[in-house]
Amino acid sequence: MAAKSPLNKLLPNQSYTYWIPKGGKKKKSVLPKTPTVKQLRNFSRDPIVRRAITIVQDALARQNYVIEVIGTGRKKYTREINAIQRVIENPNLVDSRESFTKRLIDDAMVLDAMCCEVATTRSKNRSIYLYPVDGSTIQMVVPYDYTDPDAARYMQMQSDGMHYFTAKDVAYLQRNYFTYQPYGLSPIMMAYQYVRYYLEGVEQANDRATNATAEFLISLGEGVTEEQRQKFCEYMEEEIEGTGHIPVAAGSKSVETKQIKAINSDGLYINWLDKLTQIVGVAFGLPHEKLGLVMSNDRSTGEDQENAMVQELIKPYAGMLEDLVNNYVIANMGLGGVLKFHYLLEDSEAQKSKKSSRVMNEYYKGAITENEVRNEMGYNLSDSPYANMTYPEKTARINTDLGIAGGFNGNGNMKDTSKEGGEDDG
Repeated sequence: MAAKSPLNKLLPNQSYTYWIPKGGKKKKSVLPKTPTVKQLRNFSRDPIVRRAITIVQDALARQNYVIEVIGTGRKKYTREINAIQRVIENPNLVDSRESFTKRLIDDAMVLDAMCCEVATTRSKNRSIYLYPVDGSTIQMVVPYDYTDPDAARYMQMQSDGMHYFTAKDVAYLQRNYFTYQPYGLSPIMMAYQYVRYYLEGVEQANDRATNATAEFLISLGEGVTEEQRQKFCEYMEEEIEGTGHIPVAAGSKSVETKQIKAINSDGLYINWLDKLTQIVGVAFGLPHEKLGLVMSNDRSTGEDQENAMVQELIKPYAGMLEDLVNNYVIANMGLGGVLKFHYLLEDSEAQKSKKSSRVMNEYYKGAITENEVRNEMGYNLSDSPYANMTYPEKTARINTDLGIAGGFNGNGNMKDTSKEGGEDDG
């Protein structure tokens, strides 16, 4: 592991398939149905795929967060919150919050294996250290004993043999979980076949765009000698090619041309590459325009696309990091159920407007208090004596304090129309 044996040479994960070409003949390689870890890592460096990963890394590496006290107790837990923040901002002696987050997000999106070692200490100033671990080197112990908290849950092959770890020693988080296998399914794996097609399509398009094959074949007609053909070639090479001049030939024989390859973009399969880019975007939950497609494929506005990206791409991985802090840092400090960590992912303006209308409607109907409104909308709580009352209660209390009989006439939407100013005339 990272903290206990930094000099050990980690061996490849035996649970992944390794592809070895058959025979020693040179031939075009064909990617296997099940990729190796190395191939997945290589795929993640493709500009289209890396774009999606980078968006999540940049969004969460410096995203604002809050550590809240659960419940309405008066204790603020200031010292405990500061201790948790020290772990978040500096998980270990090497990593900052930004570098640590980006390492974990990369493994989460490439392998669906966000993994780190959780090391506890007896220091009063620092009780927990987090060390990022290559998720591909961690294997599951199957079957797992759910009744024993100290049972081995994970194993890792190191230079001196297999090492075993409990669920308290290692945090292993996934976005996708299955009952029939312990490993998850990353976006790259979901789009693997299409990524394979994409890479092969890009390579083929590059070959077609950069090779030296001409688009036309020239026929000098019948009866042309080799000497005449050679002189014509010299004429084209020395006086025409690279000059932009129109070639002019004279003679009794006609000069004909035959097109032998596409002279437009059809031969580059650009439309096919665009389609594959869209499929990669679907696998990651990323608007296709973010991957470089200029033409929009729907009528979504830019705001709609940003909202979709936050909801479908960024929030799921933010949730994985939140689970890491809540379950392996806060809980290990004995503060589980007392404090809670979460990111402050802002809603779009349309979402804020819709939320504001809903909350204010609930407030005017007497369902929530003013301070509950302020808390829901992200404002500081009010010290007003009326702030913890519902709207009808607040209105009645203000009218009573102002000396208005009945407590209803004067302020608010509710009016007392009885003759006695508070008693029913019926």
